Amino acid sequence: MLYLKASQSNTITVTWTERANSATVYRLRLTNLATLEATDIYLNAIDNLSSYESRYDKFAFTLGALEKGQYRYEVTENPTTYTAGDFVQGGLYTFTDSGYAYITAAVDQSTSAQWGCQGTLIAEGLTPEAIGQGIVNTVSIVAGCATAGIAARLANDLVLNNFSDWFLPSLEELGMMWTELASDGLGGFANHIYWSSTQASATQAFTVDMNNGNQGTHSKGNTSNRYTRAMRRFLLPTTNPRVLETGLAFIELGTETYIKQNNTIDYAVYNN
Repeated sequence: MLYLKASQSNTITVTWTERANSATVYRLRLTNLATLEATDIYLNAIDNLSSYESRYDKFAFTLGALEKGQYRYEVTENPTTYTAGDFVQGGLYTFTDSGYAYITAAVDQSTSAQWGCQGTLIAEGLTPEAIGQGIVNTVSIVAGCATAGIAARLANDLVLNNFSDWFLPSLEELGMMWTELASDGLGGFANHIYWSSTQASATQAFTVDMNNGNQGTHSKGNTSNRYTRAMRRFLLPTTNPRVLETGLAFIELGTETYIKQNNTIDYAVYNN
């Protein structure tokens, strides 16, 4: 059931019977059945709009004046509408690549962990610096370097906000943390050097300075102001967004006399 409470200021409260999670972005589409004109409203579950009352989600938003009449409404999930810095599935949405949404942990995992195994060249793929390779690099580092407390192991073993599939980002993935988050003051990064999972040699690994975005290489054994920030990713749906609710709504202005003779009620309720 969709419940709309429309005030004279065109503020509408929407309620439907599914609890949102922190990753949910809803689209409410109202289609006028007479004109077939559609109005879309996007509602982000993390924008402090939802009051999470009982088993319902309630969102308040401002909607421009709609013509009165009969409408078809549809509520769907729209997971591809994230913007950088949105809190999505355990962390901060950073970017999308090849159908995956990349999520940055909202906090550092260490300020002094070494990359590890100084003098050992860890086996890696042909493009260890590329987007999509952080997962592969992390698995290789953990398997090839038994040292406790290294940056890749901290990321690999991390359980944060109920997610356990974190990894140490590749150089390009780490660079995207700077471009999409740190450069805009998002993510709470320190103005220091952060490890990537990409090696430069047996003794050096690539880093990104979150003060200015510069890439560099540093000794794998260095621990002074060497920060670790994990990343995870999830596959975005390739099918149409999941429909949560659909039905009919009759929209009538709150000033119409059919509501009450004294005309003091400035809202209408629409049920399917």
